[in-house]
Amino acid sequence: MRSQKHTHRKKRNKWIRRIIYSVVLIVFFILGTGVGYYGSEISRFLGDVSRNTPEELQDTSEQDARLEELHPFSVLLMGLDDTGDTRRSDTLIVATINPNVDSVKLVSIPRDTLITLPNSDRQEKINALYTIYGVSGTIDFVEDYMDIPISYYATLNFDGLVDLVNAVGGITVDAPFSFTVQDSNENMDAIQIEEGIQTVDGEHALGYARMRKQDPRGDWGRQERQREVIQSLADELLSFDTFANFSSILDAIRNNLQTNLSGRQIWTIANNYTEAAQNVETLEIAGAADTVYFPRYGLDLYVWEPYEESLEEIKTELREHLELSDSTGSQDESEVGLDKEFENFPSTEDSDDSFSNPQEDDSTTE
Repeated sequence: MRSQKHTHRKKRNKWIRRIIYSVVLIVFFILGTGVGYYGSEISRFLGDVSRNTPEELQDTSEQDARLEELHPFSVLLMGLDDTGDTRRSDTLIVATINPNVDSVKLVSIPRDTLITLPNSDRQEKINALYTIYGVSGTIDFVEDYMDIPISYYATLNFDGLVDLVNAVGGITVDAPFSFTVQDSNENMDAIQIEEGIQTVDGEHALGYARMRKQDPRGDWGRQERQREVIQSLADELLSFDTFANFSSILDAIRNNLQTNLSGRQIWTIANNYTEAAQNVETLEIAGAADTVYFPRYGLDLYVWEPYEESLEEIKTELREHLELSDSTGSQDESEVGLDKEFENFPSTEDSDDSFSNPQEDDSTTE
């Protein structure tokens, strides 16, 4: 039986993951901008965040030339929940960046999306991929699922937001009404938000973004506040004052981030793609919730199934943003993305993975 502390942590992760990933690309741009001035710190940081990159994903030399030629590229952002016995990719966001039109497109694949595993008739939720196949297998599956090549990846644990907000000196929000909410340690009414414009620290930013029950607009109101937190944090990260807190920003994400982007690539992105980071569009895949029986777990589980028409529209939009002309791709996709060996997925019929896929906990946060 799961502890109350674990349940609280799981609830907290559900809304943290919606915030953190929209900021990750901005962080990459900031890191690159500071390479010249903070060269030694950046070198150490990049060594830390790339230390666990799988060997097959380390050689991205072909990407260097493509970035210098200002080609569009893609990133798979994975939010990892490792609070239990298994590590799951509870957030999967595909980002495409095009410097020719100065824009970024973000598509979130819901964690409960129903999928069929490769070389198998076994159904799972998509957040099982990381547990079963790791980083490389997750990338391969998403490439096939979204019909685009993935150029880079980044993974992030759900522990850095408070430190990141504090590292930039706080953010400004405009609260539509006053309310109280628990803090990150689940102390009830520990955070008090006043109506109006105010500067908040990391704990208050977390509380501001997480509350739902007291909002007359429910989850819609919470999503609006989350977007406000994202934008305010992005503004601070892109401001000149960022450099005064550069070391603190690195420390806030150092232990929670992993990527295969090299220092040279980040430098190139910072010098040539920064304008795109100021024009971020979020795309939503339409779908419907359902309940499906999973024989493996002996449970009826909540799942989300995308509408095929909506998914195809998103695929087309991402391919156009990456300047791929058709469903087969006019470019050599081995040069555009990471090498994909989808046929090499192991069979899961006799898999001994211990992925735990409990019922979706849609418990409300204050």
